Amino acid sequence: MTRDPPSDKLDLRYIVPGLLRGLQILRSFSRDHQEQTLAEMARSVGIPRSTAFRIVYTLESEGFLRRAEDAKHYQLGSRVLELGYSFLAGKDLIEIANPTLRRLRDDTQASSHLAVREGRDVVYIARFQGNTSLISAKNVGSRLPAHATAPGRVLLSALPLAEVVGLYEDYRFETYTRDTPDSMGALVTLVERDRKEYSIVSWGFYETDVASIAAPVRNSEGRVEAAISISCPTGVYDRETFSTRIRRIVEEAAAEISRGLGYRAASAAA
Repeated sequence: MTRDPPSDKLDLRYIVPGLLRGLQILRSFSRDHQEQTLAEMARSVGIPRSTAFRIVYTLESEGFLRRAEDAKHYQLGSRVLELGYSFLAGKDLIEIANPTLRRLRDDTQASSHLAVREGRDVVYIARFQGNTSLISAKNVGSRLPAHATAPGRVLLSALPLAEVVGLYEDYRFETYTRDTPDSMGALVTLVERDRKEYSIVSWGFYETDVASIAAPVRNSEGRVEAAISISCPTGVYDRETFSTRIRRIVEEAAAEISRGLGYRAASAAA
C-alpha cells in the first residue's frame, strides 16, 4: 500500500534513501506476509538484492528484523513492537504526568522531569523548566547515564540485582564526580542502599553544583515504570530543607502520578 507524501512541498533533497528503503522494507510485512526472503523484500521495494542485503543486515542487527526458523526467511523483530508499545504507553504516562510535573515545578521553583530507562541510560520524556538560574540541559529526548543520576538510581534500584549485574557486565564505568560508582562493586553497594529509600536525594552527585531529587512512578501492576525528578542549583535551598520538605513534595507528586496510572499501594501489597 502506497502512502501520500506528507506535503505537496516535499523537498527530495532532504530524503535519506537508505532510511526510506529500510522503512519500506518494514512496511512490506503484513498480516498476509509475515515472513519474507531477502529476494522478496528486494522485489517489494524495487531495489537490487545487494542493496537489500545491507539494509536487512542493519535492521537485523538492531532487532527490527529476525531470522525465521528456516534461516532463509525474515520476520519483524521485537524492536518494532517496542516502538509502538513505548509510544502508546509513554503517551498515556506523559499525559497523566504533565499537570503534576507543571505543579511540581511551580511548587519548588526547580526544573521538573519525567524519565524512563533504556538499557544503561535514562531518557527524559517530559520536562518543565524551573524558575532558578539553572537552565536545565535535560531536554525531552536527552539521555544520561543511569548509574550517575538520581532518576537512574531510582530505576536501577527497582530491578533485581542479577539484572543490574547483567546490565553492567563488562561495562567501562565513567565517573562524573567523586560520588559516581566506578566499578560493579560500587554500583551494587549503591543500588542496595538505594533500595531502602523511597526517593533519592542527590546533592552534587552528577554535577557538583546541582541538587536533585527523584522518586519512582508505578503502574497499575505495581511495577516502577518511570521516575520523576527535580533539579536546581545547590544554593537555592539549604541541604536540610531540600532533603526534607522539598523531598516530600517530590514524593507526593510521584504518588499522585502513580495513582493516575492505576497504582494502589494497599492492593499491591496485598
